[in-house]
Amino acid sequence: MNPAQAVAEPAAPGDAGPGREKGPTRGSRLGGSKLFQGSISFVAFVIVFLVYTIWLGGKFANTDARALDIHQNMPVLLLGLAVLVTLIAGQFDLSVASMATLTCFLAVGLKINQGWPFFLVILACLAAGVIGGLANGILVVKLRVNTFIATLGTGGVFLGLSAVYSGGTQLVATPGKPELPSWFSGADSLGALSTKFPSVVLWIALAGAAVMLFMSLRRISPARFSPRQWDVISGAAIVVLAVVLFGLGLSDWVGAVSWTIAVLLIAAVVMWLLLDYTTFGRHLRATGSNATAATLAGVNPGKETMKAFVVGGVLAALAGIMLAANQGTASPGAAVPFLLPSFAAAFLSTVILSTGRFHVWGTVIGGIFLIWVSQGLIVGGLAFTWTEVVNGVVLILAVAFSSMFRQQTR
Repeated sequence: MNPAQAVAEPAAPGDAGPGREKGPTRGSRLGGSKLFQGSISFVAFVIVFLVYTIWLGGKFANTDARALDIHQNMPVLLLGLAVLVTLIAGQFDLSVASMATLTCFLAVGLKINQGWPFFLVILACLAAGVIGGLANGILVVKLRVNTFIATLGTGGVFLGLSAVYSGGTQLVATPGKPELPSWFSGADSLGALSTKFPSVVLWIALAGAAVMLFMSLRRISPARFSPRQWDVISGAAIVVLAVVLFGLGLSDWVGAVSWTIAVLLIAAVVMWLLLDYTTFGRHLRATGSNATAATLAGVNPGKETMKAFVVGGVLAALAGIMLAANQGTASPGAAVPFLLPSFAAAFLSTVILSTGRFHVWGTVIGGIFLIWVSQGLIVGGLAFTWTEVVNGVVLILAVAFSSMFRQQTR
């Protein structure tokens, strides 16, 4: 330190003094933190839901009704995960909704028209997803067709094949024909809201999530705390979080999870582990971030992109299977309206508990929040025909607001 500075009179509080720049204030440090920036949209959605609760009361703050929203829109959320994989790789897949429509027809038709054993029906649907993903990958990676044109074209092919297979009509079981398995569709089936997933499994999973959260907090221990002090603080924070969640009706939510919702959660967990904890996930993010740098680091961007399209195709096929389970029928263009909401869910992941990074849980949470915003307005009296308008406005506002805030706090 300069001796002259050592004996200089200290500046008054809040006075930077001549020739001295002000340091960042506590408010600016908070506003510039990634944790705060990534929470802005999440908190904004929570405030909207609190307003809905005050305005609509039990009409909106109803666990069964909100669980029904998730149950009915589960294929949309699965398609959100399907497009997420290719978005991470820096590509767009516009064919996922058409693939879901095709596999919905196959799931119903191969059983009621061809009488196939249902395990073969499921395998055929998943195989269709793999083939569709490979076709997209070959067009984009090997033939270097623009991803928009390639997937728009294959989407048209998938949708056309579903129309050819069904003769352009709805497929539904009729007397004298084989029926869909009772465990798959109908009352007390996989596709029924009344069929609940075993709660004990969910409680075990939540306990495991609490342990993982504790371990994650331990890894970011601040230097000013000893390891034992930080363990106590982390444990106390998890206990407080648990108390809040129970106060918000966690037990009711666990009891409201249907098998359909459970399939979504299982798919999300698998994708989370795949994208965040495997070499494939790291290579995929490197490819999407900078393909040239990834190549220099020993990654094969083309190979990773092909894998991304295949994984997306399988998820889209699963969405079609679950759509068939929920409806018990297959209708022309059944999943086509799901394309834009699925992309909206994926893009919301960049501002839900994130600062520009696509991630699995942001896609699921963002998709659910988008559904609830629309449903709240519909419960409040807005015509259901406004749903797409609301979805588009919410997506634009959420992403734009978070982007502007990040720019202002840099």
